[in-house]
Amino acid sequence: MITLSSSDWDIDGIETVFFDKDGTLIDSHLYWGRIIEMRSHALISMFNLKHDFHEKLCRVMGFSLETKRLLPEGPIALVSREKVIGILIDFLSEHGFSVSQGQIEKLFVDVHSGFLREIYEYTAILPGVEAFLKELRGKGVKMAVITSDSIKNTEEIMSFLGIAKYFDLLLGKEATALPKESGEPALVALEQMKAERSSTIVIGDTSMDIQMAENAQLKAGVAVALGQVPFESLQSETPHTVHGYHELRIL
Repeated sequence: MITLSSSDWDIDGIETVFFDKDGTLIDSHLYWGRIIEMRSHALISMFNLKHDFHEKLCRVMGFSLETKRLLPEGPIALVSREKVIGILIDFLSEHGFSVSQGQIEKLFVDVHSGFLREIYEYTAILPGVEAFLKELRGKGVKMAVITSDSIKNTEEIMSFLGIAKYFDLLLGKEATALPKESGEPALVALEQMKAERSSTIVIGDTSMDIQMAENAQLKAGVAVALGQVPFESLQSETPHTVHGYHELRIL
């Protein structure tokens, strides 16, 4: 067992760590920003919209073209894809365009197929991640990735970044019909890894990661403010919040 600590807190008795992917292991601004821009261009083409809709559509989905960063309020990466689709449908309806959920879902699938051809150009590991994973592995800690992304994407990204070797399990959205915040994905991972709730923590960058830890009754949820959610907002969700991996110590 290890103890994970920062200058303000300690969590002891840890045997297993569950990691989120986007914003926790990889740069979510780069990854999701490109996907949102591609979705926006596809919608402009579908409805023959004026080009000035590009910025509006990107913001509606949660990406600022000016700063090239995801918006702290989302919705992208903070809510389910179904909710993002609902927000888009409402936005288009307000501007006189009628579209079904099925049409947007198909557009998202088509866009993602195109994105896969350039995915590695927009995939970057976050500072301190690999050194942290290597140290945990050296101390015998079991590790898993639990993400709302597909298992295929997750496997390819982890392999591309050279960090797949550190994980005992990669768990994608296919593992359960329930969202991450329900806690169900964590319970599935616990069962598959034969791990105990009382010695398992989650490390993530959004409230849904902290909620997953709470609803699965895990030992703790740790937030790293490397994604789109500000440090202060994450700290209101859990006292175990840091700005980055450089603030964490493994004992």
